[in-house]
Amino acid sequence: MTNVSTNAYQKQGKVFSEWVWFEGSTALLEGQGVCYNWDYNRTDGSAAGAYPERMNRVEVPTVLNARFFAGVTARAYSACTGGQYVEIYRPGSVCNILTKVSSTIGVGIYTCEAGGTYAGYFRYAGFQGEGSAVPLQTVDNSSAAASCLAFLQPGLPSGLVEVFDNDVGGAQTGYMVGGVTYLDCGTLEAHATFTLADGTIEGLRKKFIVLTDQGASYNFVLTINGIVYNGVEEDAVSTATMNNVADSVVVEWSSGDWVLQSSVGCTVA
Repeated sequence: MTNVSTNAYQKQGKVFSEWVWFEGSTALLEGQGVCYNWDYNRTDGSAAGAYPERMNRVEVPTVLNARFFAGVTARAYSACTGGQYVEIYRPGSVCNILTKVSSTIGVGIYTCEAGGTYAGYFRYAGFQGEGSAVPLQTVDNSSAAASCLAFLQPGLPSGLVEVFDNDVGGAQTGYMVGGVTYLDCGTLEAHATFTLADGTIEGLRKKFIVLTDQGASYNFVLTINGIVYNGVEEDAVSTATMNNVADSVVVEWSSGDWVLQSSVGCTVA
């Protein structure tokens, strides 16, 4: 029988520790999130290869590995050309996470960010589950990123969060599959459009939320192959139009459709 008791000094937090190979050459800060390199190819570059080390090699979070959150670094690591072994704390641990936000003990969650300047930081709330954390410390790290004691949530993959800040508009590509996309577009120069591809995993969750007003002239228009349950009936949903701060839409893939879970502020038709 597995024993997960804290067999150590009573003031030590309970952690689930794992040593993994970090493939990057960059420095890592304490509490920075990393994701497994789930599609690693040892020699031939083929996805057909059976490489078990795919789940003991980690990378900085990106939109492509966001569903495979591994944990957070146990301490800071200096840059090392060619990669290095690092210790991480896995979901279920009580440990420091790297935040750039003002947090209050026990209030809300913060989710690991994929891609961009703040890859691996915890700044915004996503879905609950692996990759999200409950703060266990009241601390203001909004001006400069620093550590915050937190409980790394276990469970289904949260899908992480990403922040999109392209204000050009037009047809958009490259959003994460699942997870939460924050739209920080500022004043759009044209309508921004995105067609949400059909899901491949039953229960996959996706959320879009507006972080900054996009201006009076243009909107973000999401095309969805979806439905909304209206009592015992089903109504088709094809678009969600968002513009103002906090406008949001949440959908979940179920039996061949994106099922509308909620919408705030936006126009759904």
